[in-house]
Amino acid sequence: MDNFYEQLLTTSKTTTYKLASGSTYVFGLIGLFSASVNMIFAILLIALAVACYFYKSKLYVEYEYQFTNGEIDIEKILEMKKRKKVTTFNIKEVDLLALNDSDFVKDYSNKPNSIVKCYPTTAKGPIYVAMITEGNDKMQLMFMPDEKFINHCFKYNPRAVKK
Repeated sequence: MDNFYEQLLTTSKTTTYKLASGSTYVFGLIGLFSASVNMIFAILLIALAVACYFYKSKLYVEYEYQFTNGEIDIEKILEMKKRKKVTTFNIKEVDLLALNDSDFVKDYSNKPNSIVKCYPTTAKGPIYVAMITEGNDKMQLMFMPDEKFINHCFKYNPRAVKK
């Protein structure tokens, strides 16, 4: 029987996101209207509008966790439009999966230098840490799975998952 579970961590539009979004339109419109008066000023304002547009897309980030028969896929969703795969790993390659502030994480020896944060900045809830070893590559993954996701992980690797 297939074990499949999907969890989406949403975010909200922060003040910084709204400010960057508004600035995009303001700089763009002023740049277009001032093109006939001063071309250098217009190009500068339009360049600022483009920079605000790309900065804005980095501010609204959601994450999706997928669990399929021990395989975990984590994807980053930018502005509810573009998906980027962050990482894929098997739960059996995890040495430890525990709460971030637990003694298990503090006492873990040989922590990886590579730390990957996979949760929105506006999300509230417990942060879990997974110490992943794939061959010679080690990674410390910080994410926010719910109880059902943790239970699926526990089925496949009870030795590493600390509830």
